[in-house]
Amino acid sequence: MVKRTILAVFVTLLSVPWALAEKHTVPAGTTIHCRLTETISTKLNYQGDRFTASVTEPLQIDGHDVIPVGSALEGKISRLQRPGRIKGVGEMRLALEQITFPDGHSYALNAVLLNAYGAEGIRVVSQEGNVHGPGSKLRDLKEIGAGMGGGGFLGTLIGGFHGAVIGGAIGGGAALVDTFRRQGKELTIPAGTQRNYQLTRALEVNRGNRPDTISHRQPTAGD
Repeated sequence: MVKRTILAVFVTLLSVPWALAEKHTVPAGTTIHCRLTETISTKLNYQGDRFTASVTEPLQIDGHDVIPVGSALEGKISRLQRPGRIKGVGEMRLALEQITFPDGHSYALNAVLLNAYGAEGIRVVSQEGNVHGPGSKLRDLKEIGAGMGGGGFLGTLIGGFHGAVIGGAIGGGAALVDTFRRQGKELTIPAGTQRNYQLTRALEVNRGNRPDTISHRQPTAGD
């Protein structure tokens, strides 16, 4: 009886998936590559809105895909500022909070946006990962120049050189007032935009014996 019990215990131990207890540490400073899965903008979204992205490149440690392609990144817009009439630049900060692996297990995540590609005119401008949209200075200068040119031409027809000077000043002034009246161009980050985040804190994951087995869930009452 004792031998049978020992044998049963031994067989049970052999069948335990020890790899599930294997842990890997993704160090701070590691870059995670992802793509935005939805379009967000300063015109349609608000501070506090949620957003999602999908991991596009696997992160390997010791030959294992510790963070596999298709893992979902979730976060929120922690800062949003619409473009103003004088400062015509929209601004957002997209803060990551969680990563969910293909098997459904999730981890809290601390990371900052390094750069973004695929959206015209956007740029990451601070250590906090703030994203600025396209400015309106060039457009404003063109419109002011056009106003001065049009006013100067009309002034020349009416009063010669002096009329051209006065007409140009009036036309340029009117265009300048119009630029102050209007808001700048909205910041829009379309779905599919490539973004690279850098971990600011190490991430520990439990690696299983399958490529998609990563476990970090809290035990429930039925476990």
